[in-house]
This record gives sequence, structure tokens and C-alpha cells, in this order.
Amino acid sequence: MSLDDNTVDQDPMGGSNSEPIVPPTLPDATELPNDSIAKPSWLHPTSLIFEMTSHFRELIIPLGIAAFSAAKGSRGGLYFALAFFVPAVLFSIFRYFTLRYKIDEGELIVKQGLIFRNTRTVPVSRIQNIDLVQNPLHRLFRVAEVRIETASGSEPEATLRVLSMQKVAKLRSLVFDSGRRANDAAQNSAAGATTLADGTSISLTEQQQHAQHGAPIGQRLLEIPTMWLIKAGAASNRGMLLLGIAFGAWFQFDLEEKVDFDQVRDLLPMPDGTLINTLAFAGMIVGVLLFLRLLGIIWFLLRFSGYQMTLFGEDIRITCGLFTKVSATIPRKRIQFISIHRPLFMRWFGFASIRIETAGGGGMSDDATTTVSRRWFVPVLPEDQVVELVNLLRPGLVWQEDALPWRSVAQATARRLIRLAVVHAVIFAAAGYAVVYNFGWFNPWLGVLLGPALLPILVLWARKKARAMRYARQDDLLVYRSGVLNRKTSMTFFDKVQTISVEQSPFDRRWGMASLTVDTAAAGPAEHRISVRYLDEGFAQAELAEIRIAASRFTPDFG
Repeated sequence: MSLDDNTVDQDPMGGSNSEPIVPPTLPDATELPNDSIAKPSWLHPTSLIFEMTSHFRELIIPLGIAAFSAAKGSRGGLYFALAFFVPAVLFSIFRYFTLRYKIDEGELIVKQGLIFRNTRTVPVSRIQNIDLVQNPLHRLFRVAEVRIETASGSEPEATLRVLSMQKVAKLRSLVFDSGRRANDAAQNSAAGATTLADGTSISLTEQQQHAQHGAPIGQRLLEIPTMWLIKAGAASNRGMLLLGIAFGAWFQFDLEEKVDFDQVRDLLPMPDGTLINTLAFAGMIVGVLLFLRLLGIIWFLLRFSGYQMTLFGEDIRITCGLFTKVSATIPRKRIQFISIHRPLFMRWFGFASIRIETAGGGGMSDDATTTVSRRWFVPVLPEDQVVELVNLLRPGLVWQEDALPWRSVAQATARRLIRLAVVHAVIFAAAGYAVVYNFGWFNPWLGVLLGPALLPILVLWARKKARAMRYARQDDLLVYRSGVLNRKTSMTFFDKVQTISVEQSPFDRRWGMASLTVDTAAAGPAEHRISVRYLDEGFAQAELAEIRIAASRFTPDFG
């Protein structure tokens, strides 16, 4: 299925027939000015509620201290909490009454402050994304937190907390129409914009683009059913975060001194040699592991329930979330880097996930829209649908992973990694000796056996790691594949390349190897780089020259 087909007969991901999203409402033309919001607009009155709620979450510890002090009959904690909370409330009120925004002469202008004034100007033509975040309270009041991004940095250029959905539709219509209709403003009147049920505004320009591509407005590319999320959650290690929290609490609060672990141990089944206790202990371990998997399932359902990916013109829009609903927009031209992740358990279920990186988009932040639209762009997808979706992410891309001209790393890589594995085994042996000696369990020299015991596993790991690393260059495409348990295949394009380098450590020079690194303007949430280690030095230098020549034929495009 190509986006350039004249008709659309089926879902591009192999599902049922693709149908246009029928817009249920049309905005009132009097509510949507043609070219500007020249008059400064206020945030929605409920902004005060959401600002104070945010401060309440941030100040939960001082408020807890105040509640504890009040229960003890002391006012000291109350005064302590008020010293934090009252200024925060006053700041929220002050921010609401001083923040204004408008679109005038092709620029989004956000003004804030009375004594110390701050005016932020964002050219409308530079705005890439207008993303929404809606928790249940937002949906109750029919409002949303709006985050406006350009390609200039890892943080939103402006955050408007909060706007009514009607104003969100107006803002989207004006921004995208103003940016795309510079040459046909008279033709693209605001009455030509269409608003979907979730507040998404489809401009007349976008409708014309769809007509040119033969695609319906809001062409659905992907929907993720609940069962996929359940399998992905069961295959993930998100529940392991609980162990990190538990260990942190152990050391932070000195639980070893405060908890009577002898009493706890008496309540737990311990393997004392009897069959019943041994089986009970094994069942307890299995129960803990299942509980951790259950936490992973809950996390996936909360974050990605109702996941839909839809194509609007050249923009991909994602909506998902059970309680907090996120709506994110990713222009296809802004995608710098595509990474396919195949963790071990996901492979057992026949699934993969896809992450992307965009110019200046989000970095490694845990921001909701960043988490969904970059780090978890497609959280779970059947393996047989990966190729088709990847080809839809970049117009004109024809990518077949198995058909790429893959090149292995240097032949001596396995021997080099095996030697490193021997060094690691020696370190484990020394650590085993130190631990056994410190606790006095038995003869400390028996702890040295940990090294030889792990050596076969380390050698096998070294061999598999060397075989897993592959590099390919084809047409305008650079691809790198690596990983043993979590296999990652990442690609970028010559028109997105920003820097190319060949690096050598002293050990690389000794082995006649080098590392080839290709960087883009992307921010990094894919957690994989095109940095190919253990290449033959001559090949790495030759490849550097070839990539320079090939990249020079393309006009740099950083989104």
C-alpha cells in the first residue's frame, strides 16, 4: 500500500477497510478568525485548579509534615507547610492573571509577568507540534494542557495550562493553516477547517493534501488492541522498577535496623529440606515474578489504552491513555531516526516496538508526550507488520531488513571480546572471594569458583555479541543492528546526517579497529545510536569518505 495510490481500499497495516474519520462537528466561522488572534487571549479559568493541583503534588511532603504535626497538636509543621504552599498559590493566581497569548502577523506571542515581564515569540512557520495532555479532570472540564514545540530544543517552546478544547481547535487551525497557506490565504478560509471529536483541527490545506495522495481525512494507520498491550506488558520489565524502589527504601530508611526480620522469616516458607516448605518457597518466588509482570501489564494499559495512529496530511498523530489521555503530533519530515526494538520476551510473543527521534524533540525526558510520541512511538506491533509501518514513516522509503547488504564487524572481534570475558571472569572470582571472606560463610577460596563458573556464559555472550553487530548502507539509508537479548535495528538518512566521525581507542589501534559514528539532530529517546564499533580500520576510514560524498548530494534537513 503506497500513500501515492489513487484509492484506499484497505488499512495499510493489513487490517479491515480504512475509512475516513467523519468529522462530527464544524467550528463556527465566527469563532475562527481567518488569519490571526490579534486580541490577547486568557487561559481557561480552570487553569487555577490545575496549577494548584500541580503544586499540591510537588509539595506533598511539606503538606504531609503539616498533617502529622496537626495530629500531634503542634502548629510548627503547619507554618512550615504554609511557607511553601501559600507562595505557590499566589504564584498560580498571579500567573493566570498575567499570562496572555495571541497569534499576530505570523507569530505566536506569549506574554507573562507584571514586574518582571517575559515575552516569548514563536514564528508560526516554525511550530512543529501542538501536543495535548488530558487527565480525567481535564476531560471533565473539556480542557487540555497544550505543549507547543519547534525543532529548536528538547523542551516545549510554550506550555499553555490549560485551554478549552474549542480554543485548542482554533489554535491548531490557525497555526497549521498560517504555516501552510502562505501563498493561498484567501483560498484557505477558516470555514474550511474541520474539527474532530477530540478537538483535532483539520485544515483545508490538509484536506487538499489528502486528496492529492488519494487518502481519506484522518487515515487510520494503526490501532493497538488490548491483548497486544497485555502481552507487551507481560514481556516487559517495567515491574522491576518496584525492586529498585524497594532497595532504595531499604538503604534510605535503614529498614534492616527497624524491622524484625527474624519474625518476618518465621512467617515465610523457607526451603529447610522438607518438600512442602521447598515447594512453598518456590511458589512464593513464582508469585513475586508474576506480580512484577502484572505491574508491567498495568503500566502498559494505563499508558497506551486506546492507542491510535492516524495520518493527517504529512503529520502523524497519536492518541492514547486510559486515565491521562495524550495527543501528540509528529511531522514525518521531522523524523531523524527510526529504531526497532526486539526484546527477548517480546520476540517470544512475535512482537516488536518502534521508537523514533525528532529534531530537538524531547530528549530523555519522562514528559508524557515525549514518552508516547518518541520513546514509545509504537509500543507493540506484530513482527509481520513492522516493515510496512516503517516504510510509511518516510515518504518514498523502501526498506526490507533482510534484503540489506549487511556487513559484519572485524573478524577479530570475537577473539577480542573473549579476552575481555576472561578479564571479567577474573574480576568475578576476586569479588566472590571478597564476599565469602567478608561474610565468613565457608572457605573463602570457594568464592573464587564464581569466576570459572561464569566464564562459559561470558564467552558465549561475547560470541553472540560479535555476531549480532551488523552495519549496512544502501541508497540514502544507514542502518546499524546490535544486541543479544534486546535486539535493536536503527536507521537514519543522508539528508538527516549532521556529523560523521571515526574514533580509535588505544585498544582499537592495537587490534587495527575503529568505531564509525553517525549523528543527527535527534535528541536520543531511542536509546540506540549508529555507532558501529570493532570495524576494520581501513573499512571505517573508507566508509567515512563514502558517507561524506553521499551525504553531500542531499540537502540537509533537520526538520
